[in-house]
Amino acid sequence: MRKVKTSRNLKTRIATSREAMDRKIPAPTSSNIHHGHLVLGMRNVNHIEYELWEQDVGEYLRVVDKGRLDRANRYYNAMNNVQKLLMEVNRRSAELQIANEEMQATNEEMQATNEEMQATTEELQSTNEELQSTTEEMERANAYRQTLMDSMTDILLTTDQSGVITDVNTATELISGYQKDELIGQPLHQFFAEQDRAQAGIAQLQVEGGLSNYDLTVVTKAGREVPVSFNATVLRDPDNRITGLLGTARDVTKQKQAEQELQKLVDELRESQSKVIQAGKMTAMGTMTAGVAHELNNPMMGILNFIQYSLKHTSEDDRRYTVLQDAERETKRCVEIVQNLLTFSRMDTEGEEDYQKESCAAILDRVLKLLSYRIEREKVALTQHTAQGTPDIWMRVNNIQQVFFNLLSNALDALKTSEKKEIHVDMHREGEFVEVSFADSGCGIPPEIRQKIFDPFFTTKPVGQATGLGLSICHSLIKTHNGEILCESEPGAGTKFKVLLPIKKAKAEKKQNE
Repeated sequence: MRKVKTSRNLKTRIATSREAMDRKIPAPTSSNIHHGHLVLGMRNVNHIEYELWEQDVGEYLRVVDKGRLDRANRYYNAMNNVQKLLMEVNRRSAELQIANEEMQATNEEMQATNEEMQATTEELQSTNEELQSTTEEMERANAYRQTLMDSMTDILLTTDQSGVITDVNTATELISGYQKDELIGQPLHQFFAEQDRAQAGIAQLQVEGGLSNYDLTVVTKAGREVPVSFNATVLRDPDNRITGLLGTARDVTKQKQAEQELQKLVDELRESQSKVIQAGKMTAMGTMTAGVAHELNNPMMGILNFIQYSLKHTSEDDRRYTVLQDAERETKRCVEIVQNLLTFSRMDTEGEEDYQKESCAAILDRVLKLLSYRIEREKVALTQHTAQGTPDIWMRVNNIQQVFFNLLSNALDALKTSEKKEIHVDMHREGEFVEVSFADSGCGIPPEIRQKIFDPFFTTKPVGQATGLGLSICHSLIKTHNGEILCESEPGAGTKFKVLLPIKKAKAEKKQNE
C-alpha cells in the first residue's frame, strides 16, 4: 500500500474522491479541506510571526497528521479488504454460476436418467410379468412332467454326463426301496448287482447314443435282486454336447419266471420225447431179445442136461470128465447170460411201488458178465472197488442196470483208439447217497462237447454207429431216482462219470419235498 502524503508535499488544489482513489491521495473530506484551508490561511497571514506560529502549529499538525494517517490507513485497509471481498465475491459468483450451470446440466442428466430409469423400470416390470408367466408355465410343465414320470410303472431316471442320478420317479422308489433324496446325487451303477456291466453299458450309451434291452439286476435297499431290462438315451444341449442320460428299467421278474417255466416245459418235452423214442427202441429191442433169449434158453437147458447126464455116467479118472466139467461151466455161463438178457430186455412197466432194495455191486456184476466177452476181447484192464459198509439202496433194478451198461459201453468205446486201456469202477457211500464212478483212460472230452453230452441225439460217433440217446436216457433214469449224474473230463486225461443214487426210496423223497 502507498504511503499517505503529508502536508509538506500536499498540493494547493484539493483532490476529488475519484482522484483520491486513483492516485491513492487523501480524499476531499471535511477534515482534509479544513486542513488545506488552514494551511492556505496561515500562508496568507504575513503579520504573524512565522517561527513562533509554526512551532506550535507544527506540533498540532503532527498530532493531526498522525490521527489523519491512522484513519486513512484504516480506510485504505478497509477499501483493500472490500476490494478483496469484491474480487472474492466475483470469483465466488463466477464459480457459483459455473456450479449452477453444471447443476442445471446435472439436473437435466438426472432428469434424462430418471426417464430412462422409469422406462427401464417399466421394462423390468414387463419382463418380471413375462418371467412370472414363464415361471408359472415352467412349473405347470414340471408338474405335468413329474405327473407323467410318476404315472409310469417302470423305473424312470435322469443323470448328468458323468452318470450321477439327478431325478427319479415314484416307481424307482417303490422298486428299489430307496427314497428320492437317497438316490439323487449317487452314481447310477452302484445300484446294480453287476456294477462292471452297468458301467460298461453307460460307456456304450455315451458312445452310441442309445441302449436297448440291456439286461441288469437292481439290488434293492433290502438286498433283494430284481432283474430289469434297461433302455436309455443321451440328453444333449443346443450345441449337441451330452448333458446327461434318460433311462428306463422294466422289472422282468415275471418274464424271467415265464421263460424259466417255458424252458422247463421244453426240457420236459425233450425228456418225454427221448423217453418215447427210448421206449420204442426198448420195445423193439426187448421183443427181439426176449424172443432170442427164449429160443436159446430151451436148447441151452437141454445141452446142460445132456452134459450133466454125461458127467454123472463118466468116471472122474476119465480124461473126458474134465472136458465135460468145462462144458458144464461154460453152458451154465451161457444160461446165465441168457437170463440176464431176459431181465435186461424186460420193459420197465413197474410203478413206484415196485422199487426194491438192491446192491449196486450185484447189478454191476450182472452187467460185467454181459460185457465180459468184449472186455476180454479188447484187452481192457478193469478194476472194481466197493467200500466196506456201502448200503443197498431202493431202486428200479432194470433202470440202474441199463445206466451201468450204457456207461461201461461208452467207456469201452472211448478206449478203442487209446494205447492205455483201463477202466476203474468205485462204489462208496457219500452222505445220503451211494456214489458209483466209472473212470476210463481214454482221450477225454473237450469242454465245448462236455456241455452237450446229455442232450438227446447228440453224439460224436459216425452216422449209423450211435443214436445219441444213451447218456440222455441215463440222465433221465437217474433223475427219476432223485439222483444225479456228473461228468469230469479233460482232453488227454480220460473221463469219469459219477452216479449219485439216494439211499432212501425215491417215493419217500418226493413226499418229503411236497
